[in-house]
Amino acid sequence: MAQDRIGVMLETVSRLHRKQSLPHLENLLGKTSETELIALFKAMRDEEGARILPLLPRVKAIRVLGALSTDQRAHLVSLAETREIMPILEDLPPDELNQLASRVDKPKQEQIQILLNMRRRPTNLIDDRMMGRSSENADGSVATPDDEYGTSPEKSVSSDRAPKNLEKAQMLFENIQTFHAKAANRTLQNIMGKAYPADLAAAFDMLPSDIVPELFLLIQENDQRARVLGELSETLQQTVVGACRIETLPPVVARMAPDKRTDLFSHLDKEMAEKIIAQLDQETKTEIENLMQYPPESAGGIMTSQFFALPEDTLVSEAIAAVRTLPTYEMVFYLYVTDESGRLTGVSSLRQLILANPRKPLREMMNTQVVHIHTHDHQEEVVEIVRHYRLLGIPVVDEMGVMVGLVTVDDIFPIFQDEVTEDMLKMAGAHSDEIEADSSLPIVRIRLPWLMLVFLGGIAGVGIYHYFEQEVLEMISMIYFLPVVTALAGNVGNQSATVVIRGLRTGEIKANAFWKVVLREVGAGFLMGILAGGLLGGTAYILFQKIDLVQVVATAAALTITLGSLIATTVPLILGRKGGDPTALTGPMLTTIIDVSGIASYFLIAHFFID
Repeated sequence: MAQDRIGVMLETVSRLHRKQSLPHLENLLGKTSETELIALFKAMRDEEGARILPLLPRVKAIRVLGALSTDQRAHLVSLAETREIMPILEDLPPDELNQLASRVDKPKQEQIQILLNMRRRPTNLIDDRMMGRSSENADGSVATPDDEYGTSPEKSVSSDRAPKNLEKAQMLFENIQTFHAKAANRTLQNIMGKAYPADLAAAFDMLPSDIVPELFLLIQENDQRARVLGELSETLQQTVVGACRIETLPPVVARMAPDKRTDLFSHLDKEMAEKIIAQLDQETKTEIENLMQYPPESAGGIMTSQFFALPEDTLVSEAIAAVRTLPTYEMVFYLYVTDESGRLTGVSSLRQLILANPRKPLREMMNTQVVHIHTHDHQEEVVEIVRHYRLLGIPVVDEMGVMVGLVTVDDIFPIFQDEVTEDMLKMAGAHSDEIEADSSLPIVRIRLPWLMLVFLGGIAGVGIYHYFEQEVLEMISMIYFLPVVTALAGNVGNQSATVVIRGLRTGEIKANAFWKVVLREVGAGFLMGILAGGLLGGTAYILFQKIDLVQVVATAAALTITLGSLIATTVPLILGRKGGDPTALTGPMLTTIIDVSGIASYFLIAHFFID
């Protein structure tokens, strides 16, 4: 009887499939029990089963496929369309995937291998680390940051390989590119739904910008969309927002962190920003307006308005209960305490809170020495304070001392990176705008002033040559050593300038330690100058056997290198002492000054010895 029923079902399924009555066929398959479906697919031709299996509900399809023999399963997978079968294979155990990979055709092998690689190195679990929570492994143990990324400290990436985050982004990029080309949208949804937002944003940066909005909209959860949108570059944010229907954006924007949301609106076209804000609830609108009133590079411009604070008279037991019911804020490592007017009066770590007497009010156990910043403090000051005090977060207060926000350490990292990049580019006579320039013309406009400075320095050098023409004619062989002397002086000067400027920036060198730093750097320059002078003098004697040439070259090398070190050390220190920017002494300017002064000192020494 059961066989007759399977036979009738087989005939019905085949007829509906031939007539392309897919809604009726899906309805019939959805109502059929798993046992009957397994018997049905065992009796069905593999060619037909490969086309019908993807029509099953996903859970049933996985169980049916798992119940088939290894040979039939492999044959069915080989015959099925890649974009239809891959979402079903995702949830098969790794051992079954390995068996399939050895039996299917090469294109399917490659796709199965991608799935296995994703299993070994998952793109992400959840971003609890950013919330100050640990993730749990399948066995209930707490996952470390390395565990979350499928690695352990013992299996860390060696120094000659790409950084782990870039490897993850590259792997995501390759997977997304592969499945997008095959229109495997269900697989893409699964990959992007599990991906860590920063990794997914980095992968989007590698993809053609015209397909990023399409991929972004494939992300099903608005929470994940919000986190990814907050991690995208300014250009990609504008591309994604511009391509989305206006009604799809408010639910996403509403779930973004307040500081990320503010950054987004500061990048968007004013008209587009107003359209999105108009569809948000009043509380979110007010929050956005409050944050956008501050300059972008101020503490108020980078803070989040989500923070955890309780009144002074709250009992410790009540505070602990409040922490347990806390919404998902950016960071809950510190409990801030305020008075009845909202003014910041104290802070407590969660550890102190848990160990305190439950019956005590917070005012009796809090730390009243609270490191804080003001809304209009520049972001560079915020970076320095956070770095100096080793804080995970720092409260922001207004002119009245009322706590209005919080700057967390993850907000500081991009600023610190930008400041370091800006300093490096300044010292090279370049600008951060050059990195994202679309053509050569903006780069030329930025670099041309420094080129003209070097040109003028070269003209000054020509003038010095002309002034000391008689000395040059009397000892023509000394010209051969001039490029070596100026190159050595420039190199030593650049080394001194780099050390001093970086030390001033990090606070390791204080501007008031002027003479200590000068004596140290100039002493090093002098010793290297003596060594270089001795080597050059010996070379001059071997080549020309002229004692007067040896005297000129050796003395000039020692003094010119010392002079280069002196200039490169004192100028940044003087600028730092006067409150200026030490990086104003850029590479081209420093090189020009040292070259011109080196040429002048070289010929002055030659003039002295010749006379």
